[in-house]
Amino acid sequence: MRTLVLVPIIHIDADLGKAKDEIKLVKNRFLSQKRVEQHEKTISMFWDRIQDYFQEQDVKNMKIFQDGMAAGGWVGQKIVNELALKQSRNFKLLSDLVNKGAVIMKTEDIALIQQEHALFTALLQSKRFFSTMTNYLKYRFYKKQLLKKRDIYIAGQINSNLKKGEKAALFIGAAHNVACFLDKDILVSALKNPLLVNKYFKAFNRRKKNDQEFQYLSEKLRCKINGESKA
Repeated sequence: MRTLVLVPIIHIDADLGKAKDEIKLVKNRFLSQKRVEQHEKTISMFWDRIQDYFQEQDVKNMKIFQDGMAAGGWVGQKIVNELALKQSRNFKLLSDLVNKGAVIMKTEDIALIQQEHALFTALLQSKRFFSTMTNYLKYRFYKKQLLKKRDIYIAGQINSNLKKGEKAALFIGAAHNVACFLDKDILVSALKNPLLVNKYFKAFNRRKKNDQEFQYLSEKLRCKINGESKA
């Protein structure tokens, strides 16, 4: 039996690199300060729960697959340590896992990452209405295709590198659906339901606010992890 712990991740500003300032401007334009502050608290508590879970696990030799990680081995470990120093909760946790014996694995195809990043950057940097709409439609059209290609590639990396009797963890954005491309003998369990995370993001970004729904989903994400749930 091969087992995979699925960790649907929520990024903080430190994870977003050069795009964080543009994304912050968009948030401030459409969202209230109160909602943004609550979102930041929810993210912080979400990562607290994930960290609590892994502190109770034996992670020696656990293989770690990470959203956006296009290198493994010492190169991957160097990337993890550099991003951990920039206060990324995601990578601070990975750095701690590596120190306890976990192994960073090459997860993604760099060419696919670069394509998606180029589309996203073009959208964020659009200034005029026509260019914004053009880049938005282009981003929407190609994003689903690229996301599926990335999922297939990530699943292939896990299928090839996770051996019988081994355990791995996949830290991945909730919009992904890697599980459906995994080999049937890999037992997948999710620390948080990816559908819940997706609903939360939609509630957070919705212009027509439903504070009751947003509050409910925030509380669900802040809950302690009681064991693993099947993905």
